Amino acid sequence: MKKILIFSAIILLLLPPFSPSAEKQATPQEIKEYVEEALAIYKIPGASLAIIEKGELIFHEQWGVTSAGAAVTVDTPFLIGSLSKPITSLAVMMLVEEGKIKLDDPIQTYLPSFRYQSASSKPLTVLHLLEHTSGMSEFAGLKVTDNDQTSGESITQAITELSDVALSHEPGEVYEYHSANYLLLGAIIEAVANEPFSEFANSRIFTPLGMKHTAAEYKKAAAVGLVPGYESWFGRPVKSSGLYDDTGASYGYIASSTNDLAAFLTFMLAGGELLSEQSLGLIKTPPEDGKTYSYGWHFSKTGGFPFHGGATPDFRGEMFFIPEQDVAAVLLTNKYHALEDAQVFYIMNGIRSLLNGENPGKLPSPSHSTQWIVLGITVFLAVLTVVHFFYLRKKKIINKIMSFSVGSASLLLAAVFIPLFAYVSGNPWKSVKLFAPDIAFLFYCLTAIIAVNGAMAFLSPLFKNKAAQ
Repeated sequence: MKKILIFSAIILLLLPPFSPSAEKQATPQEIKEYVEEALAIYKIPGASLAIIEKGELIFHEQWGVTSAGAAVTVDTPFLIGSLSKPITSLAVMMLVEEGKIKLDDPIQTYLPSFRYQSASSKPLTVLHLLEHTSGMSEFAGLKVTDNDQTSGESITQAITELSDVALSHEPGEVYEYHSANYLLLGAIIEAVANEPFSEFANSRIFTPLGMKHTAAEYKKAAAVGLVPGYESWFGRPVKSSGLYDDTGASYGYIASSTNDLAAFLTFMLAGGELLSEQSLGLIKTPPEDGKTYSYGWHFSKTGGFPFHGGATPDFRGEMFFIPEQDVAAVLLTNKYHALEDAQVFYIMNGIRSLLNGENPGKLPSPSHSTQWIVLGITVFLAVLTVVHFFYLRKKKIINKIMSFSVGSASLLLAAVFIPLFAYVSGNPWKSVKLFAPDIAFLFYCLTAIIAVNGAMAFLSPLFKNKAAQ
């Protein structure tokens, strides 16, 4: 389902540059009304938006509630998804400055037990991980990410599962965004810092920046107030049971608030003691050779500014900063579905237009046609199943060969239906369940219907023909 995030990023790459100095820059009230309209259209239960200009919060507003019923505040923690990656990149660059990591070193320098299969002799380096050019496929990466683990599991466990992965491309040749790259970076940080990623992030980044409601492990996240968000079923918010991966903070499971991320973005704009101006400048510099991702950030092709989106099964966020204009913004929401991923992108795009003194245009209407189509097919097949049942019940003699053949084929189809869908779509079934739960449920129903039809066809000759005798 991460392909939806990539699609949103591609759209943002094509946006024109932003200029906050427009003569008709929107008022805070206009921004507030626009976001309120968007949240209502997309049925998003809770959100928070912070806009920073020249080191000052010029807009900070919250809407709605958490799944626990509490009003969203400036300090309400959300899971920030891949907004975690720029934080991990910052951690890597801090260790580079300290001489503990070299970007061109093979990753085995820091993770000697990790192995991968490659047709090339070219080594996989730290820089390749930062740029998502490791050569690992998205499918392989998704198998070891987004696991429901809240008992303090270590990144080492996930890395062990990923070890011996076969690279699909030569390292450095092909950009393919996925979180396993930053999972490995988290493991490298732990290896060279000789402490858990969560402790390094807390002591070296969160505390110095005053990010008091930010955490990189489940227990601390719960302690600062994190509660589950909302899944989306046919566009309607449904309280989630929550998912947190204690091995995944480095790529997507940091919990934070807009107040704290505003502090992080302020650092990215103005710098500070965490990183030298030279290293921070390297992070801010758009990549060359037509690349659009570097050091933990996507870059706009036209505007050249860094941005990132992020999602977990029940949260979605967007943030960007523009060094030339000294402007940044972060928007966090507490509802998610893979097929609705672009909604928060649309909202942030409209906010950017308003800040640029432009008309944001009409928000695209939400579409749930995929779910309705699958539901229609499910209902249709369920009706046919009932008809099939009464047909078999009425028929006195049944052709054994035909029934056994049809029944066997149907049962086989039921057995491979979900794995086949996962293979064709290029997404592990785990990802479908997490990021599109309504579609996953309907596919379970379809599988059951196919299996019932197969069982009826397979077994009916045994009972019918025996009864006829």
